[in-house]
Amino acid sequence: MRNASRLQGITWDHPRGIDALRAAGDEFARATGTAIDWTVRSLREFEDTPVVELAAAYDLVALDHPFIGDAVDAGALLPLETVFLPGELAERAGDSAGASHDSYHWQGRQWGGAVDAACMVGAHRAGAVAREEIPDRWDDVPGFARRHGQDAVLLAANPTHLWGTVLSLCEAGANTAVGPPGGWRRGADGRPYWWEDTGIDPAVLGEAVERARHLLALCAPESLESDPVTVLERLAGADDRALYSPLVFGYITYARPGEREALVAFSDAPRIGEAPVGTLTGGVGLAVSAGSAGSAAGREAAAFVRFATSADTQAGCAHDAGGQAGRRSVWTDERVDAEVTHFYRDTLATMDRSFLRPRLPGYPAYQRAAAETLHSGVVTDVRTREIVTSLGQLWRKYVRV
Repeated sequence: MRNASRLQGITWDHPRGIDALRAAGDEFARATGTAIDWTVRSLREFEDTPVVELAAAYDLVALDHPFIGDAVDAGALLPLETVFLPGELAERAGDSAGASHDSYHWQGRQWGGAVDAACMVGAHRAGAVAREEIPDRWDDVPGFARRHGQDAVLLAANPTHLWGTVLSLCEAGANTAVGPPGGWRRGADGRPYWWEDTGIDPAVLGEAVERARHLLALCAPESLESDPVTVLERLAGADDRALYSPLVFGYITYARPGEREALVAFSDAPRIGEAPVGTLTGGVGLAVSAGSAGSAAGREAAAFVRFATSADTQAGCAHDAGGQAGRRSVWTDERVDAEVTHFYRDTLATMDRSFLRPRLPGYPAYQRAAAETLHSGVVTDVRTREIVTSLGQLWRKYVRV
């Protein structure tokens, strides 16, 4: 039986990923006597390592929502309905930033709590570019690049994040009108209507891949090896040639005054038509290992998820330590927002509209293979039609609908 007085948790190695959880863990330990030892892994490992492996070794697992299907299929996680009080999950669902809470709900049960909410948005070096010059439409991005030069525009376009960019471009392209089929329609599991059980609509996907190709031609060459942290560190660093990223996951860390050489300002994602646009949902859920079920460690781990997902914690010690809230009430808290140069206010419209990736068993393996195929195809100039065909074949190979 695991030791309830000292829990083991795993998260990812960035101030946004660990500092708020450590601060919440310290508060929890003072209140309950139960300490938490946190292990960190890289962003790449967070995005790629199967949750089933982690749940075998840790009481608490920070995860991305596409892993839920595999983890539930393997019986690796504890459903929170078995340990939360009646009404607690409904209250959190009603106070979710975008679909963050729902992203951990699968097959009628809740498998994690949203300790962090994020989506892909625009970002620029604050003060270096007039706010009105920041593109709010994709068609304005080329003009920005011509005025400021290719080195000024960055994109997180390593395999995993080029995949995310293409998915967000699928949504932008599919929702170009204010009326139907715009309005960011979603399926029952949070997927956008262009992503059916048979895979992504080939026409929507092909258009998005073409747009990504044109976008990459405007960006600094190192974009193809970059993840969001790489891009945001450049925007926040001493090299003032880096000015703008049209699409990158929002990180509150870089919107906090004094954290870096320069402040990064964030904005809603560019759109293609008249409709406001959502992008790919990211963020972090905190789950309890099924291996802790029935033990004191399991009860304490669930109590910590309850504590870490509370509005008081997310607006209090977690925020003070650098956290990025999963609660919409924190995103709309004027005091909190002012302390992060209005990161929340300036990206909330995109967050509210953002979509979920599938949580079907096999999806994480598909995403890894699809991301590598897409990236390789773009780099080696494979025809878009062939890339789209390959991605459809991979969906049928890996995903169990």
